[in-house]
Amino acid sequence: MHAHRMRAGTLATGFAAALAAVLAAAGPVSAAPAPAPALAADTPVSSDGAKVSPSPALGLTAARGESGRVGTGPGLTLNSTAPSGSSTTALGTESIIGTDDRIRITPATSFPASAVVQITRNGNAHCTGWLYGPDIVATAGHCVNEGAGGAWYTGLVVWPGRDGSSTPYGSCTVRQSWSVNGWIVDGNEEYDYGALKLNCTVGNSTGWFGYWWQSASLNGYSTLINGYPGDKPFGQQWRGDYVSRTVVATTGNQVFYTNDTIGGMSGSAVYQYRASGSSFCSGYCSMAIHGYGVHGSSPHTNNHAARITEARFNNLQAWKNAP
Repeated sequence: MHAHRMRAGTLATGFAAALAAVLAAAGPVSAAPAPAPALAADTPVSSDGAKVSPSPALGLTAARGESGRVGTGPGLTLNSTAPSGSSTTALGTESIIGTDDRIRITPATSFPASAVVQITRNGNAHCTGWLYGPDIVATAGHCVNEGAGGAWYTGLVVWPGRDGSSTPYGSCTVRQSWSVNGWIVDGNEEYDYGALKLNCTVGNSTGWFGYWWQSASLNGYSTLINGYPGDKPFGQQWRGDYVSRTVVATTGNQVFYTNDTIGGMSGSAVYQYRASGSSFCSGYCSMAIHGYGVHGSSPHTNNHAARITEARFNNLQAWKNAP
């Protein structure tokens, strides 16, 4: 028995040595390639494959803003007409909450209404957006791309300050669309934001919104929303309440409010007026990009938007500065 164990051990040792020699002659064994790291949800994605590298917020970790600019175009008096009747019906993915308090903005040539754009697709009503530079419009991600692996929308045209058949600033076509991985790949409503680069610099005439981010809660901040609702005559701009409302809930990526909205207003700025000298941003400044109505449990029992976070502020800056 002892001799048998010795012979078995000798054979095993010889086999191991022979296998080592073969492996050595064959060269080193290549390891399986490591899987590519998952892209962060706020990683920018372009319709034409272009890439940008958003700059960090200059070491500021609590807040930062970018003030807007009043344009040089016609500045007529803004008249607001309250609608008749009321509604408690939620239409589309955005909702009337309680009494319908929306007001029509006519004419729409006074700032900031002039910087609110109707986005059409192949001539049909599609979405709302807002100029935040001479040739750049912020809007919802689902206004530029179907999301969750879907296609980019084509045939998009923007109409700043449109008021029914009146188009005082004409129209601009789109040369590039932007969104982020969290919407393009995942279809996640928390990342439902994007931008359109235009073939014009109409913002120099209309003016443009400022925008800001802050790490602190936005609860209690006043909110205004202008857009082009699908239940009103084509091309009319309406504001989602006779008076401003306030943010009722804030999460890391979203803000929630009771301003009245209807499908077609997706992409609207959730904004407020901030007096000259205000921290981070002064004038008409956006804190979020509207996209959704009432669904599910609290706080989604309110209309809501993709909040402008530090990463999103940096993306908006990079898209504005892209060639």
